[in-house]
Formats: sequence, structure tokens, C-alpha cells
Amino acid sequence: MGKVSSTYRVIEILKALNEGQVLSIDTLSSAYDTSARSIRRDFELIKEIFGEILISPQKGCYQAVGKIILQDTLNSTELYMLKNILTLSDKSHLNLSKAIDTKIKKAMVKESGDSPYVFKNKPYEEIYEHKEKFRFLEHAITFRKEISFTYQNGDKINTFILKPYKILFINENFYLASEVQSKKMILSRIAMIEALYYTGQIFHHNPDIMEFIYHMQSPWATYKENFKQELKEIIVQIPKEQAKYFKLKKFLPSQKILHEDEEGVLTLSYTVTSQNEVITLIKQWIPYIKIIAPSGLSWMMRGVAKKYLESFEK
Repeated sequence: MGKVSSTYRVIEILKALNEGQVLSIDTLSSAYDTSARSIRRDFELIKEIFGEILISPQKGCYQAVGKIILQDTLNSTELYMLKNILTLSDKSHLNLSKAIDTKIKKAMVKESGDSPYVFKNKPYEEIYEHKEKFRFLEHAITFRKEISFTYQNGDKINTFILKPYKILFINENFYLASEVQSKKMILSRIAMIEALYYTGQIFHHNPDIMEFIYHMQSPWATYKENFKQELKEIIVQIPKEQAKYFKLKKFLPSQKILHEDEEGVLTLSYTVTSQNEVITLIKQWIPYIKIIAPSGLSWMMRGVAKKYLESFEK
């Protein structure tokens, strides 16, 4: 089997687990022509979404504890979004739709009027309006073709020549993750991309950038070479009254509870590539959230709050 997308692999692995198969990491790695590390990442993603449903009957192998009924387990926010994205992808004849098994796709996009669940998600970008861009980018990513485009942000228009790695869906928007010639990674809103064309050059992936793309937690992540050595820890405190919300849900994947005192005050940590990754979260929880470290972030947020208050005075 030739190279396939990670989305296709995960769906096929889920299908095999649902059939009760014992899956070997080495066998899957060979079958999908990818690294054992990528297959382990697929299993980690499955565990993150479905919980601890896997057992290891022997070293390097996994099996589901029970059947994974896709129709039932799709009742989560992330998979509900995937269902809608898949519907739009099917409508636009994109590769995401073409790569997924027909039976699984039908289970994912079927009408759910009888379901006891109703999900109210934030509006997400419409693929269909930009379907030609998506098709172009899918081809460029698959065949590793360098591209050029213009990008308008407000009144400013820039032209980029870059190497497209992945299309990302973050915060209900679609982004293109690319490497620029200076060995930096940038995110570009696909809706704001215009005048796409191929430069005629072929490129190879930078493994560090590819790993960063899977590691990033928000559109405000900042890439630096050997990024894992540059990760920053942000420590915050949450009062008792709001602590329950942080126990019920991780607001970033790296969220960890460091301590809970006798009064119920939580001390949390976030491991980020840039302080920018947590600023939006902190703003959402002002005035309840308290920044413990680093002190520079605390002073910066004081400046943000001061400007906000000054705007009212004006």
C-alpha cells in the first residue's frame, strides 16, 4: 500500500479494532509505509478521543477492550465537527472524503434526528466556497510541490513562496501549515489565500517542523528550530468556584493539575511553545485566573488589562 493520510489510517485502525482484531505496530507501519512512531501517535489519538479502550495482549500490539460502535462514540464535540467537515468535504469532492471507507463515512454523516444529543458548535469556515483552493493545496501537500500565493491581512498584501505541509483545522478555522525558505513555520488562513500557483520546485519535509505541527495546541504557537528545547511552562491558579470547570475539561491538551489545596484552589501548568498560546485562555478567565509564573507574563497581562480599562475612560 502506498502512502495514505493519517486520517485514513486512524479510520482504518478503528474499523479493525471494531472487528476485534489484534493490531501490531510493526505490521501497520509496513502496511501503511510509515514509521512505527506515526502508528503509535495514531493509537495515542484514538485513546485521547475514546478513552482507555485499548489493551496490549503482547508487546507492540493493541486490541480494543470491547467493540467501538462508531455511531455511538461519535457523540463528542470533536467527532461531531469531523462529521460536518466530512459532509462539506464530500460536497466539494476533496481527498478527505474520498479516502474514508464508504460504510464508515455513512455512519459518520448519517442523520441523527433520533439521537438524544444536540451539539451547538461555533460556526466553522465553509469549505465549499474555497473548494478549488483546497484541491490545489491537497495536491501540493501530497506531492510535496513548492507553491506561491498572495495573502491579504487587513490592508497589507504579502507574497509568499513556501513548502506546504498540512491543512489544519483549529478553532473552527482552516489553516495551511507551511515552511518558508528561512526554515520557519507559518500558518495561513486558507480563506485569505489568493493567486495560488506552483513554482516548479519539489521539497522534502523538515522532521522537526512536521513534529511541531502535531505538537502545537493553538494557531498562536511559535516555531523555533529544535522547538522541544524551547518549550515554556506557564503556571496559574484557579479559585475553588471556577476550579470545577478546569477539572471537567482541559482547555489546552498540555493542561496538568499540579496541586489542589484544602480550600479547593487549583494550581495548573501549561507547556507551550509561546506565551501567546495561553493569552486567549487567560483573557477568557479574567479576573478569576492568577498567573504564578513566569512573572513577565503576569506583568504583560496587567498592561493588557490597564489598556482595556483606559478604553472605557476615553
